[in-house]
Amino acid sequence: MGKIVDYNLTEEIAHGIYVSRLAREVARELNMPKEEEECIAKAGLLHDIGKLRLASYLYADIRPGSPLVVEEMKYVRMHPVLSSQTLKNYGMDEDVCRIIRHHHENYDGSGYPEGLSGDSIPMGAKIIRVCDVYAALTSDRPYRSRFSEEEAMALMIDEISCFDLCVFLAFERVVHRVGTSYKVDIPDSDEELCPALAARNKRPYVRYARWKPSHGYTEMSPEGGQSMST
Repeated sequence: MGKIVDYNLTEEIAHGIYVSRLAREVARELNMPKEEEECIAKAGLLHDIGKLRLASYLYADIRPGSPLVVEEMKYVRMHPVLSSQTLKNYGMDEDVCRIIRHHHENYDGSGYPEGLSGDSIPMGAKIIRVCDVYAALTSDRPYRSRFSEEEAMALMIDEISCFDLCVFLAFERVVHRVGTSYKVDIPDSDEELCPALAARNKRPYVRYARWKPSHGYTEMSPEGGQSMST
């Protein structure tokens, strides 16, 4: 038995803070107005909150080869819209919600949920996109170790068509200054937080097969099931 997608609340909170810090610095590097900077920082913090609404599915146990594995990406790709809708329902600023809705759009049109491209993507979403990818690559995951700053940047440059070049260059300057110093320290093990959480998160995934900004990581478990994490 396996789980099709990992969702660790502690890691997601830390990830949101990390993305928010990086995004704020990129906005400053681009000399954006203070109000927009604050809006982007909020979006970075909350961009993945929609995953909570998918938790019952993301934690579901499946048999290797189940049709649910094939449909996995469809469910994962719902989270930007769910995040935006959830926050809108609670009165969050419309600009923040719009950034969050489009934070998985790629500059070349290969992203989701709407396949926007170029300048049709909100600037804040383009900033979050770059910071989100970098934060994910430079963080440990249950199925792989973190990449170094140099490895992460090389992987992103390989897929440069997915990013707004102006944003990416500003992002590079920020990373050159701060590296991974904006990362949030979290406990070395889930046992320090909750034994039940630790037991839930133990499973036999192996290192990534291939990363693509439009797809995330494709993982293969020893049983043959496929896992996707974005």
